Amino acid sequence: MDVSPQTIRQVQFREKLRGYHQDDVDEFLERVAAGVEIMQERLRIATERAVKAEQQATESHEDDDSLRRMLVLAQRTSDLAVKEAKEQAARLVAEAETEAAAAVAEAAEEARRMAEAAQAQMRADVERLESDRRQLTHDVEQLVRYLDEQRARARAVLVDAARGLEDTLLPPPPPAPSGA
Repeated sequence: MDVSPQTIRQVQFREKLRGYHQDDVDEFLERVAAGVEIMQERLRIATERAVKAEQQATESHEDDDSLRRMLVLAQRTSDLAVKEAKEQAARLVAEAETEAAAAVAEAAEEARRMAEAAQAQMRADVERLESDRRQLTHDVEQLVRYLDEQRARARAVLVDAARGLEDTLLPPPPPAPSGA
């Protein structure tokens, strides 16, 4: 994969609920891109020095040992710059992966906490509803007993009223025959 400052600056990450902090990631990517630019500049300078050394060697016909030493030195400088750039890039990638893993872990923990809170609220709601149901059942039972008592009273009153009506509405019994 070609890693250039431009590709680092243009990389896009998908967002998830409670994912990474966008500004922190953008700031980190900017630091990575700046580091890669520095390493590329060092590599460019080392390469230019090697090219100049080669040009000087061909132009000036100096003694071969001196030229070889210069080329070896330029090559070592170039190799060192490349090695440093690769190490820096590897460190920056490792840091980015670590930060991404931490962001994912933080999001997972937040999701777990939210789920636990929702479950606790749901349990509390269920307990409250069960308590309300028990209270309503108790109230219904009391109302049924009250209605039964009132019906019994109403029957007793109606029976007494019917007897009173019978006593007042029925003709008096005939007089009993006398004297015989």
